[in-house]
Amino acid sequence: MAEVTEILCPICHKPNLRRARFCQHCGHDVVLNNDQPTDHRRYVITRIIKRGGQGAVYEGIDQDGNVYAIKEMLDRFADPNERAEAVARFNAEAELLQQLRHPRIPRVYSHFTDEGRHYLTMDFIRGEDLEQIIEREGRIDEQRVLRWADEICDVLGYLHGKGLIYRDMKPSNVMIEPSGDVKLIDFGIAKVFKPTERGTQIGTPGYAPPEQYQGLATPQSDIYALAATLHHLLTGRDPTKEMPFSFPPARALVPGISERTSAALEKALQKVANDRFTTMAEFRAALIPRAQPQPAQVRVAPPAAAPAPARPAAPAPPPATRPATPAPPPATRPVTPPAPPPTRPATPPPAIPSMPVASPKPVHRPIGQMIAALFLLGLIALTLLSAYVVATRPAWAEPFIAPILDGGSQPAPLTGQLQTIEYDLEVTVPAGSDEQAVREAFRQAYREQVQREYGVNAQINPNAPISYVGQPLQVGEANGQVTYRARLTGRVWVPGP
Repeated sequence: MAEVTEILCPICHKPNLRRARFCQHCGHDVVLNNDQPTDHRRYVITRIIKRGGQGAVYEGIDQDGNVYAIKEMLDRFADPNERAEAVARFNAEAELLQQLRHPRIPRVYSHFTDEGRHYLTMDFIRGEDLEQIIEREGRIDEQRVLRWADEICDVLGYLHGKGLIYRDMKPSNVMIEPSGDVKLIDFGIAKVFKPTERGTQIGTPGYAPPEQYQGLATPQSDIYALAATLHHLLTGRDPTKEMPFSFPPARALVPGISERTSAALEKALQKVANDRFTTMAEFRAALIPRAQPQPAQVRVAPPAAAPAPARPAAPAPPPATRPATPAPPPATRPVTPPAPPPTRPATPPPAIPSMPVASPKPVHRPIGQMIAALFLLGLIALTLLSAYVVATRPAWAEPFIAPILDGGSQPAPLTGQLQTIEYDLEVTVPAGSDEQAVREAFRQAYREQVQREYGVNAQINPNAPISYVGQPLQVGEANGQVTYRARLTGRVWVPGP
């Protein structure tokens, strides 16, 4: 990131030197979150992204140079009691958003009031929204839209699992990062400060379902709005310019769209909420039915036993001529075939007389060999597991192996509040780096992020080492360097205030 040389005043928006503390034009304080600070971060504005009657969205940095999106919200209340109620709702919703942890949701870091204006700071998302993409490209290819739909369904399902309704799904609220990943933005918190809108928010005409105009919002409301968004992307037909709640079948407008996708959208866009899919998971499965082929692939192994009944047909004749040696194979195999195939009763009976005679002695020898083989395999598995635990030191094994590997050393006392903290991080390492080098790079990035957020006194609990949530994903490669992205979790002792 280029060095910041000038910052903007949050009141008059005129430029000032980076080191300024007060605006040289209007005299206002240019540092945010120092009037009634809610945490240790202090912010300055570096760029205006969007500005309107209800506030603005800025790009800004904190005292350590980390980049954030800073959302400013203005209140229009004349009654002090209404303003106090709105501020309380704003703080409650902001604290709720701060607890959300999902790779498709920008993380919220701070919320505060500064000189009568209300602010929210979050991850700065680079890319463009779906509204910009469709304006530039027109209708979008089905497979590309379904990839986005899969990720949007995932994040909306996460919100519904938390008891939250998004309420304003539309193309402009979905950002696509340069990597192609989806981010859901604008959780409608600005509307808390609109005195004309109480209770459940209405949403955006064209995308909002009928019930939201009656003050009702359920998970099915988000299903409708997402389907309206996908219909727009696939057909190029803008619902804000058409009759309300009118969505012709997508396949009728674009014959190349699959029947499956068109049917799923048609059901999700029913005017009556109970006629739609019940959950986001159902809608997701109807759009992308990948749950069906997987069991078939996983359970191909059991049917492989079906050819086994066919094999006894070959060994069955030999018992008549060589009862002494081949007796053990027929003893174990012909027992199973007679039950399924009623057509070969003649072959099993001859094998039955020889079974009691041949099976007692030979059977004991293979069983003993099998027990020895299993014991040997278990010993090998235990050795490999021990080597893996020592090499990777997973969190579940740390309490057992730490005293041995660390020589019983006693760490410094840990104080503060113990919290589980997760981060989505990116690291760049030289091409060809092994798994251990990549893991160490991520752990170092995690430590640095913890110190940036909670200060240098924050300590990671050694009994629960930093570990992956899922697996690292390679997102780029250039100039002999490879970039990976992953989510990491750890237990951190956070110093008290």
